[in-house]
Amino acid sequence: MKALRPLLVFVVAVAVIFGVHLLQEATEYHGGAGAEAQTTVLFSIKDNDFGHGDAFAATALWQTCIATICWTGEDEPAPAGERTYRAVLRPSLPDDTHRRLRGCIEDLVVNHVKGNVVSMHSGAA
Repeated sequence: MKALRPLLVFVVAVAVIFGVHLLQEATEYHGGAGAEAQTTVLFSIKDNDFGHGDAFAATALWQTCIATICWTGEDEPAPAGERTYRAVLRPSLPDDTHRRLRGCIEDLVVNHVKGNVVSMHSGAA
């Protein structure tokens, strides 16, 4: 039994190192562009007495969130329904950046404005 203890410690250490590496890869921000021509984001907004109009609220939330993923030079979101807006990013976003942008839109509150991603997909222009 004592002879197996060093082997067991080694196996556990390798498993822990491998697990940490997988976790790092899963959460690391790689940046860059995706393979598709564009990513289209449809998001809705709700506010708590913002008072400056829905278009301004959507733009403020959108510009703040695309800044967190280091994306610049994009058009402002366009109305796509009641309190719903469509925005396009060119070129498309890679998968890890999709997650970051979704998290920002859904978790961030800017001037009493909160967003919800209705859909996000990448594809041809």
